Amino acid sequence: MVKLAHSLLLKLPPELAHNIGRWVLSCVQWVRFRMNPAPWEPPLVVVLPTPSPIRLRSRVGVAAGLDKNAQVFAGLACLGAAFVEVGTVTPLAQAGNPKPRLWRPGSGALVNHMGFNSVGLEGFRKNLHRYRSKVPGLAIFANIGKNRATANEDALGDYRKGFEALLGHVDGFVVNLSSPNTPSLVALQSEAFLTEIASVAPAQVPTWIKLSPDLDNSALEALCGFVRREKRIAGLVLTNTSREMAAEVFGFENGGLSGRPLFSRALECVSIARQALGPEKTLIGVGGIWNAASARQMREAGADLFEVYTGLVYQGPGFLKTLAEVP
Repeated sequence: MVKLAHSLLLKLPPELAHNIGRWVLSCVQWVRFRMNPAPWEPPLVVVLPTPSPIRLRSRVGVAAGLDKNAQVFAGLACLGAAFVEVGTVTPLAQAGNPKPRLWRPGSGALVNHMGFNSVGLEGFRKNLHRYRSKVPGLAIFANIGKNRATANEDALGDYRKGFEALLGHVDGFVVNLSSPNTPSLVALQSEAFLTEIASVAPAQVPTWIKLSPDLDNSALEALCGFVRREKRIAGLVLTNTSREMAAEVFGFENGGLSGRPLFSRALECVSIARQALGPEKTLIGVGGIWNAASARQMREAGADLFEVYTGLVYQGPGFLKTLAEVP
C-alpha cells in the first residue's frame, strides 16, 4: 500500500505531491506521539565534536527544503532521519516565487524555483515548539536566509535575526548563501561576507555555510581556506542546487537542479573541500545520493554526514532507513 501510494504521488504535479506528502508526515507524527507519548530517543552512535557535542543515531539526514517551516521534522525522525535541516527560514514571512516552481524533469532530478517561501521566524519558532520535546534524539539544524526584499548590503541583519531568534531552539545553523532562486544571493559567497557572518554567529552551537556547486574549484578552495581558519564556522554543507545544470541539462531558464545528475559534481566539491579544510571541520555532503553505495562514496570523499531530499522524493519513505547503516 505504501509503495502504491508513493507511485500515485509521483503522478501528481510536484508541488501538490509535496504538500500531500507533508500532510501525511504530519499525520504520522500526530499518531506516533498521540498513541505513544514517550519521546523518540534512539541509540546515539555518532558524535560530532562541535562546541556542544551533537550525538546522532546515524549519519543520514534530510536536506533543507523538504521541511521548510519546521512542521514535519518529527515525522521524518520516525522514517529514520538522524537529523533534519529545517528551512530555509527568512526573518519575515514571504510567499516565494510564482507557481509553477517545482518540476520533475526526469532522470531522478528535481528543478525548483521556490524562492524561500517561508512563514517567517515567529511562525517557524512556534512550529518547532510543537514537537521539539518529543524528539530529543533528533538533531535539528536551522537553515537561515535573507528576505527577497533585503538588499545584499543589508543581508547581515537578516542572518543576525535568524541566529538570535532560534538560538536555544535548534542544535545548529546552516547559512544559506547559495540558493539560485533569490536574486543576487550567490554574490554573498565571499570571504568578506563570511567574515561578517562569523562575527555574528553564536559560539554555543555550530554554524555551517551552504555553498553552490556552480562555484569554480579555485573559488571553492579559497572559501574553504577561510572556513579552515575561522573558529566560529564549523564547516560546510556541499552542495546546494545548480542553476547551471538546470539550464545545461534540461534547458530551464530559472531554478536549481538537484538529484542524480548533480551527484558527480557534489562528490567533487566534497573531495576538494575535505582536502582544503583539513580534518577538523565538519562536512555535510548532499546532492544526488540515490542508494547506500552513493552514500558510501560521499563518506569516502570526506563527508562526515550526508543529506538526502530528491532521493527521498523518488524512492519513498523507506529510503532513509536503507542509508542508516552506512558507517
